[in-house]
Formats: sequence, C-alpha cells, structure tokens
Amino acid sequence: MHLKIWSLWLLLAYLGLAAPVKSLVLDTLTFKERTARGTWIVKHFSPQCKHCRSFQPKWEQVLAGNSLDVSFGEINCLENEALCDSHKVTSWPTIVVFQDGQQQPHALVGDETVEALQSFISRATRKFAENSVVLNSQNYTQYAHRGVWLVKHYSPFCPHCRRMAPHWKRLADELADKFAEDGIWFGEVNCIENGKLCEDNLVDGYPTVNLFVDGRFIEEMLIKYEYPVMKEYMLKLPQRVRSGELAAKKDEPVVANDNRDWDDMANDAVDVAKPVTSKAVVEAPSPNAIVETVSKPADPAPANAAAAAAAELEEQYNVDGQVVVLTKENFAEKTATGPWFVEFYAPWCPHCQHLAPEWERLGAAARGKINIGKVDCDEAGQLCSDQNVQGFPTLKLIWEGQSLVYKGPRELENMHSFAQGMLAQPRVIKEAEQMQQMRHDNDVVFMFHGDSNGDAVKRISTNVRKMFMAGQLGIVADAKVAKELAGDSYKKPMLAVFKDGRSVVYGGSLASDDAIREWLYAERFPLLPEFTRENADSLFYDSDFLVLGVLPTDAGRSSLDASRETVRSAAVEYQKYLDKSAQHPEQGSKVRFAWIDGPKWSSYVERVFQIPQSEWPSVVIVQSSEDQFYTLDISGRKIEMSKLGIFMAVRAAVDGKLKPQSTKSILVRGAKVIGHMAAAIWAFFFGSILSTLVTIAGIALLAYIVKRTRGAENRNGFNLVKAD
Repeated sequence: MHLKIWSLWLLLAYLGLAAPVKSLVLDTLTFKERTARGTWIVKHFSPQCKHCRSFQPKWEQVLAGNSLDVSFGEINCLENEALCDSHKVTSWPTIVVFQDGQQQPHALVGDETVEALQSFISRATRKFAENSVVLNSQNYTQYAHRGVWLVKHYSPFCPHCRRMAPHWKRLADELADKFAEDGIWFGEVNCIENGKLCEDNLVDGYPTVNLFVDGRFIEEMLIKYEYPVMKEYMLKLPQRVRSGELAAKKDEPVVANDNRDWDDMANDAVDVAKPVTSKAVVEAPSPNAIVETVSKPADPAPANAAAAAAAELEEQYNVDGQVVVLTKENFAEKTATGPWFVEFYAPWCPHCQHLAPEWERLGAAARGKINIGKVDCDEAGQLCSDQNVQGFPTLKLIWEGQSLVYKGPRELENMHSFAQGMLAQPRVIKEAEQMQQMRHDNDVVFMFHGDSNGDAVKRISTNVRKMFMAGQLGIVADAKVAKELAGDSYKKPMLAVFKDGRSVVYGGSLASDDAIREWLYAERFPLLPEFTRENADSLFYDSDFLVLGVLPTDAGRSSLDASRETVRSAAVEYQKYLDKSAQHPEQGSKVRFAWIDGPKWSSYVERVFQIPQSEWPSVVIVQSSEDQFYTLDISGRKIEMSKLGIFMAVRAAVDGKLKPQSTKSILVRGAKVIGHMAAAIWAFFFGSILSTLVTIAGIALLAYIVKRTRGAENRNGFNLVKAD
C-alpha cells in the first residue's frame, strides 16, 4: 500500500515538472516582491472584457510552448485598479514587461496574434528590447562597442529620412529577432541632437546607414534606401559575420549616398555635378592641389585677346564684396552674366549654419573677381531641385550655363583658392620652357598657336573657360616656339593636347564651338587616370568600355608602380592599334583605361565585380551602358595581368566575344525576361492592331519600371557619384 502511494507521489511530481508554465496571479500586495528579480511578462486584463477572453487561449498557448528564462504574471485590473493605473494601462488586454522590478518602455496592446505575442516576448528577453535601438552620445560607446551594428543616422527635419523610416522600421521588426542570434543589432541616431557623434561616425548626409563591428567602421550601406533593396543587403550580413569577412574589413573612402539632405565632412563633400576637369585628385581632394596645376599668373602686360579677357575679369564682378541673396525670381537673371560661386543651403542645417560666417568672409575676399551668392532651398525648393542639389550645403561654381561642384574643405582659404584656380585664365607662352613647366604641373595641357587676336583663340578660350580648364591652356604666338613644341605636327593655326608623353592635334574645324568642346571634353583625361569619386561618373558614362586595373596599393610602391605600368602599357598598345587605321572594327566604341586603389575601394570592388582581395592585381572591363562587366578572357580564365593579356581581352570585349557578368539584381533581369515573354505570348495569341498597341504600352511601362529599379540599384552598380 505504501509502495503504491509512493509511486503515485513520484508520478505526480514528474507530471508537475512537465506541466506547462503558469501565469502567476499578481495583485497590489504581491506585485512588487514577486517582480523584483528577473524578467516578467505581465498581462493586464478584465474578466468582463471580450477581447481579453478572446486573447486568453493565445496567452495560454504561448505560455505552454515557452522555453525562455522569463516569468509570467497577470493582474485583474477590476480588482487592482490603482496598480494598473500606475503601469499606465488604459485598455485591455495590455502586456507589459518588467525587468528587475522596473517597467520597460514597450507594451503589447489588444487582442494580438500568437505570433505577435511570441515576437514581443522574444524581444523582451533580448539584450535590447527595441528592434531599432535609439543610440545617443551617452549610450553609444556602452552599446555599440560590442557586436555588429547597422546604424541609421538621420535628421527629423529631413524629408528623405521620413520617407525611409517605414522601410527601416519594417526591416528592423522583421529581422531583429533573427539577427540577435548572430549578435547583429539595428540602431538609429538623431544627428540634430547628436551632431558630434554623427561626425565621428563618418556621416556625410541624411540619411546614412553605416555598418560597425565592435565599434569600428566597416562600410556604408551604399544602396537605395527602400525595403526590397535594403533587405537583400541585410540578409547577407549573418553569413558575412560567420565567415569572418567583416572582421578583416578595411575602411574605404566614404561615397556619399543618394537622397540626402545635407553634407558633412568638410574634406569629403558630395558630388552632384560634372567631374573635376583638371588633374585627377586622390581621396579628400585639396583645392590647393588643384590650384597648383591650373592657377598660373598671366603675363603682366596682356598681349592678346585671351589675356585681355583675363584682365577684364579682374575688376568686373562683385564690386561691393557682398554675398547676394538669390531667389527663384532673380537666380536666372543674376547668374546669366559673370562667374558665380553659390551656396545652396537650408536654415535648419547645422553645417550650413557653421559655414555662414565663412561664406560672408568669402564674399569680401572675392571682391572684384567673382560673384558670391546663396540660395535658401526651403524657400526655393524647385530651383534647388533644378540645380540638382541633393545635399546641404552644396557649393557650386556657375559660369555661362556650366557648373562645377566644390568638394573641398569649407574654409575661406580653400574655397577662395578653388574659385581662383577654376577661373584661371589661359597663359601666354613666350618660351618653350613655360609650356614644359605647364606639362610638368598638369597631366593634360592644351596649346593653341595662331592669331592671338582672332576669332579662333576667342572661341577656344571661351570653351576651356566654360569647362573650367582655362588654366590648362597655353597660347603661343611665336612660330619658332610652337615648332619647337609641336615638332613634325606643326601647323598654323593648330590646337593640340599634350599628355602621356605624346601630343594629339585637333583635326576639326576651329570655327565650330560644338566640335571644339567635344574634342576638349574627350581629351581632358590622361591615358591612365586614377579612378576617384570625382571622376567616376565621367569615366563610366563617357566611355563604351572602361578598363579598370584593380591594384593593391598596400603591397609596396614598387609593386604598385609595376602594376600601374602594366595597365598603362596595355592602354598605349591599344591606342597604337587604334592609330594604325581609321577602318578598325572598334571605330564606334570608345575605350578608356583607369586604375583603382583596391584597399580604398575593397567593399565596392568585391560587392560589384566579385573580385576578392586575394586576386589583386586584377583587371575588369566595364560596359556601363549594358550594366555588365568582364573579368574572364575568351578562354574563360581570369584576364591575365600583362600588356598582351589586357590588350587581347579588351579587343575581345569590344568584339562581343567575352561572356559578360551583370551588376543588376535578379529582380531586374527577371523583369526584363518576363516582359519579353509576356510580349511574345500576347503577340502569338492576339495578333491584332489592338494587341500591338497594348504590347507597346506594356513594354513602355516595363521599361519605366526597370529604369526606376535600375536607378535604385545605382549604388550597387557603377554610379558612385550622386547623379540619380
């Protein structure tokens, strides 16, 4: 008998251990003591509430399946009204989290689903309850110095940030639980309240999303800030963490993102217009360096039309030394004459406020030389949009319908030097040594020899001035000097360019502005420039094929020089090939060569072209018009890093003999395929005039969608400069 009772007791004890988690009834007397330790999930309810009765089986189901280290409790608010009021419960049912006796900020209200309750409880047991943790100057170091953090930096005043917010919240809500398992967290920083923190985090515009590992900057999320595009990027993070890829990452130059509301980092401002046309500048370009290449004093006594124009310029503009307020009503009229250096700003932008006194000082410093203006983009939004202003402040040099964005430090000396350098006038060359010095100081130098007071020199001077390259033009009147410089190519009149140790003579009409401008634009780069943020758009979109040498600059100077010389020699060989005959098959395809600093652009090179660091130095041939590139030669092997290997690969790419890889996502490629299939099926079954019209409309719609999607993918493709 005693044995049976003992066995029954053991069975009941076992069943008790296996019983589901119970919800402890709490009241005013027991609540404080019970919840003083650990995490508590507490339901506030009323037995008379129909929503509470509907919610009860879901509550019990979640408790039965719970395996987390939390406790559950419930409070009858009809019997404990004061206790529920102290918890700020205004409706039933309401689930509130308490940690070591302290109420946490988030609650689950209403008759929610089992999944919603489970997600809520999961967040309550995480290190951070918020899906996107609010970071500030006080808690940032404490929180973000451990683990992987994807941090959104924003301004509450920024319309682009407001448009991004629901996409960010949706992704954080979807992925926070899953990411927490890998130690990946979402965070967000209000940069208006935490300006210094955003500056330290390399923020150069709103919104910016940066990736950090153990407090170290890894990369900027260089994509369109829309749900599907961001999700594709984010879903790759856990694998990147597990593989150790992020732990080995090196910093690369920050590339400003699309759709921002102001620019930060005085040494790294955003590019939104045509690229710099003078000597290629390395990361964080210094206007002083630009001035060294283009700012040359004119002869004291002007002897020709170009020099006379320079003298006229000196005292013609900004006679009062004041900053002119430009509006939507007067902008076109004011900027139609003379050079203007214009600030596009927003009154609420802290960096604009910081720049304001320097800009006023610039107005006085530029007296008699260049007009200084400013535009309030809150008041003239459409004007700023027409000027392609995508960041505040944006500083643009505007002259005769042309514009150039200033990207250097926002200090008086630097801004003034930039304006003077870009507005430098052509030099009058009296001795060959003067031209040789210009060639030494510049990668590309232009020379005109002819009538110093004729229409041709005026036309050429005007065009180089509009392209902000006047400081790279030397005007030679003396035939003896011109013959010494031009050699066998001498003729009069002549326009020539000197670069890469060779000269090219312009063969078009000196009476055609369009022909001159097109030739100048085509010749403004050396044979092998460095790929930079400033010239990226121009290199990609001014060529049919861009041959990029990806070089490991951290491998030592001699190794870098050897690799660069290999790419340059291939470029020279290809140029010789083109020069041999005007009937070559590549006549219609423009090919450019450049080299890219691999360590600085490691994330971009690996993400877009799938070239890991272990394969550097490498060559990639980019065909930006088709959103595709080539890294394999005609035999399917990696393009050989040699003069012959590169030369043959370029010829094969131009001939269409290489297998391309696409920079576009599966979504875009799939959309194109589906569109073609749909059009074919429709035409097959409904071969009528109506179906033809509908098909054309459908293709147009599809093209529009693809174009929009491609625009969203520019950050993953070739567009490194803001030109959305």
